[in-house]
Amino acid sequence: MIYESQTDWLLRMAKNLFYNIIDFGSSKLRFSIFDNNLNNKFYISKSVKLENNFEAHFNEINNLIKHSEKKIKSHIKDLILIIDSKEMFYIDLSLNKNFTKKIKFEKAFKIFILEIKQIISSNYENLEIIHIINSKCIIDKKTFFGLPKNETNFNNLKIDFKIICLPKKLTNLLRYNLNKINLNLSNIFCASYVKSLAYLNKLNLDKVSFLDIGYERTNLLSYINNNLIFFKTLPIGSDHITRDISKVLNIDPREAEKLKKIFNKSETEFSYLDDSKANNLIVKDILKKNISIELLKKVILYRVQEIIDLAFKNKELKISSRNLKNTELFLIGEGALLFNNNAFHLNDKVEFKSINFFSETGSQICNSGLTYYLNSYEIPKITRKKAGLFERFFNFFSR
Repeated sequence: MIYESQTDWLLRMAKNLFYNIIDFGSSKLRFSIFDNNLNNKFYISKSVKLENNFEAHFNEINNLIKHSEKKIKSHIKDLILIIDSKEMFYIDLSLNKNFTKKIKFEKAFKIFILEIKQIISSNYENLEIIHIINSKCIIDKKTFFGLPKNETNFNNLKIDFKIICLPKKLTNLLRYNLNKINLNLSNIFCASYVKSLAYLNKLNLDKVSFLDIGYERTNLLSYINNNLIFFKTLPIGSDHITRDISKVLNIDPREAEKLKKIFNKSETEFSYLDDSKANNLIVKDILKKNISIELLKKVILYRVQEIIDLAFKNKELKISSRNLKNTELFLIGEGALLFNNNAFHLNDKVEFKSINFFSETGSQICNSGLTYYLNSYEIPKITRKKAGLFERFFNFFSR
């Protein structure tokens, strides 16, 4: 029998490495497996009912994992999870330090990160940090956007941070239940944030905002010159549109959801003016239910307008005397499908340069989580070297 060295075994395992990414949505689970060459080997999505403590979610994940393992013929252990929550918490924090001794930027930056963790731990003990984002550095009154790693021998360093957190009760719940089905949760990322970074690179625009409309929450992320200047979570999403339809038209919520989704594939105008124009197929479907098309459209329009207005409150968006006037707004997320082919005539209080629907696939969403992971975490490299006599002896008897 031939025994392979520990180094050879590690190299062989690296070739068979899989990255397992799950988008943990409130109403849908998306699961992708990527190989070591970052090729998408498997993708599947499942609609799931939102229940207390996500019981249905974890049952479905268990089924997805078993099905996926058969497809790739490999055991799945580690999982990278991307998630959005109406309980997402965002903190702006600025740290300023004077240094009396020569210090490299990397070391000073690590000191700042440790201090941030201590501040959050002491003042927000119920929160877990998901992202620490540096938005601006000022080194001896010289401003940098990004990390100026080569800077040394400075006296004063100031860094503005943006911190995204989740409640510990949620992250603990995720880890506990995934561990119960033999899955190790290696990383948790904010889905809206990692998606916006991936799409931002494709758009190449100076002033961009993403409005990610989910099931029961909406996230706003605004960028100027590729720097995140604003993050906001609203506890309002597409389910609130469904509830409005159900309440105003006095129909069952499940029927209201079906009516709303009819418009996801339509070419309809939503306007504050009375307008009877609509796709004939939609008119036919809705008339069968004896429901006013105009009233239905108004209910949808008013709730959509409220979501955008609440997201872009002027007082909150003024950043150093600048605001987001003329920003290019991109609507993403499952709840944004209403904007795919329909025309919304909204009251534009922000003065957007344009409002666009950004089409995204489930595989793209999972890929954005993988891209962020690979850019943020360096995988240790394996160095091959000839094994000595003692090492060969040790490897032989340790197998």
